[in-house]
Order: sequence, then C-alpha cells, then structure tokens
Amino acid sequence: MQLRQQTPNHTGSLLVALPTLLDSNFRRTILFLSHHDPEEGCVAFIMNRPREFSLSDLADPAPTLTPVSGGADQIPVYEGGPVKRKSLIVARIHWHEERAVFRSLGEEEIPSPSLSGEDHEELRAFTGYAGWSAGQLEREIEERSWIILPPTVDLLLPVETAEEGVARWRAIMKKLGPWYHLMAQAPDELGLN
Repeated sequence: MQLRQQTPNHTGSLLVALPTLLDSNFRRTILFLSHHDPEEGCVAFIMNRPREFSLSDLADPAPTLTPVSGGADQIPVYEGGPVKRKSLIVARIHWHEERAVFRSLGEEEIPSPSLSGEDHEELRAFTGYAGWSAGQLEREIEERSWIILPPTVDLLLPVETAEEGVARWRAIMKKLGPWYHLMAQAPDELGLN
C-alpha cells in the first residue's frame, strides 16, 4: 500500500523566484502567498515591484485602473502579478501570533491619512495578482523555479524603488549560498555579459 504524500499548505509564506526562472512576469521577485491550497491552487502578490505612484494618485479616475477614494496618500502600490492587472487590491499584511497574515480590504476599510506611519507600513495596494491552479506551483517548485521561505519582519517591509526590490531579492540569493549568489548577478541578457 502506497501512502500519498501530503502537500503542505504554504499560506503566509514567501515564494521567491530562483535565478533560473526567466519569465519576465516573475524574474527576481518575492511574492507573499496569501492563499495556498494544494487541492484548489494558490494566490500570491509580488512584494518587491513598487509602482511609481501611491494609492492616493488613483483618487482621480485613471484610464487603466479602478479608481479609489478615501485617505490613501501613504499607501504604496505594487505590481501584484500578471492576472487581472487592471484590478486593484488593497491589503493589510501584519503579524498575528508569530505568523504573517494577509487580509484584503474593502474600499470602506481603507484608512484615513491620519493613521500613524507604523499602521501604514502594513498597508499595500496591488495591481493584479499571481495565481496557480491545483498542483501547478508544486510542479514549478520541483522544477527549481521557486523556493518557499518563512517571512520575516525585514522581508515584509515595503520597498520604495525597483532597485531596492531587486537588491532585497539578491540578498536572499546570497543567503541561499554561493551558486545562487553567483547566478543572481547574471544579467537578464546573457549576451551582454
């Protein structure tokens, strides 16, 4: 009798692209797995690709995104992923009982700009998201496209620039070992090396 291996639920973990993942949608990315169910699939949000505007910049209807009203001048916007890029998801990412929790907010829950800076550090807005069908992410992990890591307070802090986001990804690669560190330094276009 063969026992079926149980796939762990990685909700609340970080999904980090390995240097071998060349897909431009995910190259050098760090994602937060907001939902992972081996039977249903998973949803994640890219944490290290900030957009060049904040949520308050969307108060006036933007031609490509759903507008948002309310006090949102300090909430950064990130490229969440390649699925439904014209949608906007506002979320609070915070620590609860020593684990990271992702909770999407409705428009009526978006706080006023009078919140403290610490409260705003937990808030992010995402244009789009990443999604995988049942078993798809597990196959990509086996193919060495991704690695699952536990989140830390430092890794969940917002990045302000694309360069800072790539630097955070490279720091993770350096901690994984010399081979990953070396591969992380390779240019996107190997012919330019």
